[in-house]
Amino acid sequence: MNGGDSQKITDVKSGVASFAWRPDGAAFAYLAEDDPPKTKAPEDYVPGFPVTDEHFLTREPSRPAHLWTIAADGKGGKQITKGDMSPSDGGEIAWTPDATAVVMTLQPDAVFAHLTKARTMLVDATTGAAHAVRSDSLDSGFALSHDGKRIALSTPRHGSAYLQHDADVRALADGSEVQSTAAIDRNAHWFAFTPDDNTLLVATADGVRDVLWRYPLGGKPQRVDLGEVDFGADATVAHDGSVAFVGQRRDDPGEIYVLPQNGTLRKLTSENAFLGGYALARRDRVDWKSDDGMPVNGVLTYPTGYQPGKKYPLILDIHGGPVSTSTWDFGTIEGAICQVLAAHGYLVLQPNYRGSDDEGDAFLQAIVPHVTSGPGRDNLAGVEALKAMGIVDESRIGVSGWSGGGLQTGWLVGHATFWRAAVAGAGVYDWWEQAVLADINEQFAIDFLGGASPWTKDGRAAFAAESPITYAANIRTPLLILSDTADQRVPIAQSYALYHALHDRGSPVKFVAFPRAGHFPSDPVGREAVERQWVGWFDQWMK
Repeated sequence: MNGGDSQKITDVKSGVASFAWRPDGAAFAYLAEDDPPKTKAPEDYVPGFPVTDEHFLTREPSRPAHLWTIAADGKGGKQITKGDMSPSDGGEIAWTPDATAVVMTLQPDAVFAHLTKARTMLVDATTGAAHAVRSDSLDSGFALSHDGKRIALSTPRHGSAYLQHDADVRALADGSEVQSTAAIDRNAHWFAFTPDDNTLLVATADGVRDVLWRYPLGGKPQRVDLGEVDFGADATVAHDGSVAFVGQRRDDPGEIYVLPQNGTLRKLTSENAFLGGYALARRDRVDWKSDDGMPVNGVLTYPTGYQPGKKYPLILDIHGGPVSTSTWDFGTIEGAICQVLAAHGYLVLQPNYRGSDDEGDAFLQAIVPHVTSGPGRDNLAGVEALKAMGIVDESRIGVSGWSGGGLQTGWLVGHATFWRAAVAGAGVYDWWEQAVLADINEQFAIDFLGGASPWTKDGRAAFAAESPITYAANIRTPLLILSDTADQRVPIAQSYALYHALHDRGSPVKFVAFPRAGHFPSDPVGREAVERQWVGWFDQWMK
């Protein structure tokens, strides 16, 4: 730590995925993907490979990653685990305090879709023998207590990797339950033990906020008062119990905050002080009831320079997931584009429709089996609620969203005619095609469609009923379709299909593809390109 040259201690062809110090500081455990199989074939020869549950962009068979150990001086590297089992996405590993075992979450093989079969396991650091911490159910993700006696597991409440998860505290020795955050009744985004191991810290969405809870073992959960600051799940806990995290406010993107165990929240950085020179839009919570009486909330962003009594054009910016939440934070991708739209003179509504994870399991579970139409009705009701406030220019209302928000946009323009313009990014427009081509396979669709199978007559009908492309003939709204060319999560083929369904009928539509891998451009140039297309489309059709 006093400086000098760093020392390379591993030489892994595929690269190290993750690592952890052994408790004595003398060695590491690390994860590395297996090397490609050796072959005598010419270098430019491309053999075929069997396809199982890989996505449509797969170009080579999935290779498992395995646990290795190595001394801190680079000597004595040893492979610990072998076979098909592979760490789930993220590859977190943790040593037990006595350094005899490593905790990690494993799935049956390296195919991404099989994350739904993941289990947290205790792996012997010498022999590689592994056994599941919890024998009665699947789980994904964990936090190990400092003394190694307890472990918190991310446990799906309904057996689905895609619906609500609780943090389930178990005894590491025998897997017996100690406590569950079911009492908080919010989807657990992050959790960690305090240094004394007597309290579990849990991050969740709650309404339009990201919040932190303290849950003493054997006690009752308490929401921590952070004032106007929302808790970011990029957090660490110090030895004295202080919690450092990236916090956000409505008027301030991510900054580092520290919350002492028995003290006052402190802001440590001011990376976004330059925003003080800009006019920022006001963002508030709004509430309404859906057509079936279900309470729904969302975030309303007002145009910069908003004048009470004046009516403004409205745009919906609908979150994806669908298990997610639009908060009033500034710094999310959605929050940032809302600020841009507000600077162009628009009201922006971000609805937390049924299936969002901010109001408890019953509200989240209400999306099943009407995964598209149920949220669609909530979103239409949100428009009516804003109209009733007397602030909306009813001749200029638009709708937009990415991923699950693109799905909603595709459905909404097929079920209402008042939209002036729409932007659908990387949306699921055909649930059957999503099931057979995406990296999450049919299980994702099956879980949200209430167990309907795409391989039965009734199941196929259920898939079609919730697919926006089924209603493409009804779409008259000028629609901008956006997608990455190499999107493994929601394949671009669905965007092509929707485009032709509209273009070939003469409906106003534009399709823009970004030469990027992944579900959304991760580079700043790509993100700016998306926002320029997004905002430009509304300026073209709604000004």
